[in-house]
Amino acid sequence: MRTDVAARTPSIDDPRLQLEPASGRSRLWLLLLTVALPVLLSLLLPLLADGGQPPALRWFADSLAAPEWLDLLLGPLLVAAVTGAIWFALDRLMHRHRLRLDGARLGIVTTFYRQQLALPELRLDAARVIAIDEHPELKPMLKSNGMALPGFRSGWFRSRTFKKLFVASAGGKRLLWLPTTRGHALLLQVRQPQLLLERLRALTADATPVAGMTARPRAR
Repeated sequence: MRTDVAARTPSIDDPRLQLEPASGRSRLWLLLLTVALPVLLSLLLPLLADGGQPPALRWFADSLAAPEWLDLLLGPLLVAAVTGAIWFALDRLMHRHRLRLDGARLGIVTTFYRQQLALPELRLDAARVIAIDEHPELKPMLKSNGMALPGFRSGWFRSRTFKKLFVASAGGKRLLWLPTTRGHALLLQVRQPQLLLERLRALTADATPVAGMTARPRAR
């Protein structure tokens, strides 16, 4: 009987139990906010700067200035180099978005953040798959220590009711809400959240000793 159940139970490495990866739209927003916007500002702000300096000070600054074309390009090029490196690092971190499940623990890694919980620390009796738009009280509203982009949430947030949430989502509406005994809840966008919940419950049931079974005394 147990063998038949195990055969029907999804594998620990089943891709259906993985977190949904960040979308191309969210990664494009990251590029726009970290590179395109700062470079654009570095081009526009010198043109909008107030030139009302005293004549002597303006003459001194002009005498030390680089050629006009170099002066206009040097700042934006430096900004592009610095922000490009920041964008590359953050984009790589957005790929660090996965779930690991073994027989005793659930692990979540997302950008800068990670969680490792033993199965008894998960309140599986209260866990459920939710349509987040139908539960506004569970939406991550206040970022306390996390990364947030349009369509992507990673790390620690507070809900509308100020409950503590550890979030790993990529813009989907159907999420697994999983409270824990540590005083916070997990809010995860898994490819098949109901399947993960069933798998966690099956692992917990397998780890629970069968009632009435006692160890036989050793023969002397």
